[in-house]
Amino acid sequence: MDLEELSLTAIKSMLAPLESVPGELLEALSADPRIQVQALGEQVRRRLERERQARAEQDKMLELERAYHARGLFKVAGVDEVGRGPLAGPVVAAAVIFSPETDYPKARDSKKLPPEKREELYVEILQKARAVGLGRAEHGEIDKLNIYNASLLAMYRAVENLGEKPDAALVDGPMVLRMDLPQEALIKGDSRCLSIAAASIVAKVTRDRLMCEYDRLYPAYGFARHKGYPTADHFQALKTLGPCPIHRRSFSAVAACGSFGSLEWRKHYEALSHAAALEDLELRAVEIRPVRESFSPEELNSLRALYRRKRAELELIVEHPQGG
Repeated sequence: MDLEELSLTAIKSMLAPLESVPGELLEALSADPRIQVQALGEQVRRRLERERQARAEQDKMLELERAYHARGLFKVAGVDEVGRGPLAGPVVAAAVIFSPETDYPKARDSKKLPPEKREELYVEILQKARAVGLGRAEHGEIDKLNIYNASLLAMYRAVENLGEKPDAALVDGPMVLRMDLPQEALIKGDSRCLSIAAASIVAKVTRDRLMCEYDRLYPAYGFARHKGYPTADHFQALKTLGPCPIHRRSFSAVAACGSFGSLEWRKHYEALSHAAALEDLELRAVEIRPVRESFSPEELNSLRALYRRKRAELELIVEHPQGG
């Protein structure tokens, strides 16, 4: 194949719509006397190699699902949970089923992906999955059951919430669900099984969004930044303010930090948190002034931080009303 009569722009236009590049075309790119065309050929080779490796990795991660498909079990649920390590908030689990003929998303272990990539894959997974189920175990259930059993409960709820009974389940970690169906517990399953990887992404994005909601209720703790994990600034907030209502009191690091402020402080904190309009917020602030001497400096600072956060949010709503 002789490319010398074509310009570099024309060659790029010819390559753009091709899903695969014939070997003779690659050879012609390399044999062309123009350095720019040779460089283009090398770019194409590297891209094809990356795509080949991605397909091989995808096929590897689908081996377990396909083994069940070969046995006539087509509704295989990947199950995973996130949030065992944090000091606050729920543990969240997801279960995901893909149909065998699906154009599978390129899901990977959620811990190895940047947040923006997780968000992108989250949308793709919801579009391509046959079924997705979510389950949670709240902080109170964690304190009552312990984190291991609460994680099992969250995963059980995720499978129950699929909307259809799976034929089999592939579960991340050493856990076995108390359910009457074939299942495998897979250590590091989110890096070995595509359905589990997809479940880890759905669970991670769901929990991160939830912790951002809690950040709006309890802004002094920084939940939007650390998602409840034991970071230095989280420990500092705990030592300064004490645990808030979503902290896991059974965790020793939380139990060592005392109680959640005074009853008076709790009442006003919740009132500010639930203010739905600027007028309501200002009314709540006026109610605090006569009793502010009863608060510790840390309690008063937390109320001020919450007031500033809520005021900024409500002013934004006024400036940009929904549908306006």
